[in-house]
Amino acid sequence: MRDVLGKIMAREGDSLPVSAMPIDGTFPSGTTRYEKRNIAQEVPVWDPDVCVQCGKCVMVCPHAVIRSKVYEEAALTDAPATFQHTAAKDKAWSDLKFTIQVGVEDCTGCALCVEVCPAKNKAEPSKKAINMAAQLPLREPEAANWEFFLNLPNPNRTELDLRKISHQQMQEPLFEFSGACAGCGETPYINWPPSCLGTEC
Repeated sequence: MRDVLGKIMAREGDSLPVSAMPIDGTFPSGTTRYEKRNIAQEVPVWDPDVCVQCGKCVMVCPHAVIRSKVYEEAALTDAPATFQHTAAKDKAWSDLKFTIQVGVEDCTGCALCVEVCPAKNKAEPSKKAINMAAQLPLREPEAANWEFFLNLPNPNRTELDLRKISHQQMQEPLFEFSGACAGCGETPYINWPPSCLGTEC
C-alpha cells in the first residue's frame, strides 16, 4: 500500500519500476480508506436531538461514509470534545449510547442521506436529523471524531435483529468509500469472477 498504491495515488506512479507491480496484476481491496479525497464542499451533519435512529441514512449512503454504533458509556472516556452521542432508543439497547458518525473526508456530498431522513426538526421545519453544512470548518474536528468512532467496538452481529434496518446498519461495511476517477465519477465495485466487467456474470 505504502510503496506502490500510495505513490500512484500521489501521482508518482511513473517513478515506479515495473517490478514493483504485483506479478498477477491484482491489488488489495479496501485501499480507498487511505485516500481522504476531501471532494465534498458540503457534508452531512447529524443532529442527535432530532434523530429517530431509524438507520436509513446509513443504509442509503452509497459509500459507507455514514455509520452508526451503539456502545457502553464507558467507551466515551477518551472521546474528543466534539464527539456527538445520545441514549439509544431501541429497547434492546436501553442501557447503551448511540452515535451516527460521518467520515467527512471520504464523503462525496451527494446528500442522499438528507433526502431519505424521515425526522423533522419541529423548531426549524426546513431541517431534519441530517443536514448539509460546509465541509472545511468540519474537516479537522470530524476527522478526529471519525478516528475515535472507528475504534469503538462493533456490536455483536449474533445479537442483532436483522429484520430491522436500524440493526442491519450496525454491521461493519465490507466495501467502503468512493474509488471513482475524476472523469466519470462512477464508483468501481468488486466483481467475481475477475473477468466479469459489470455485465451478467
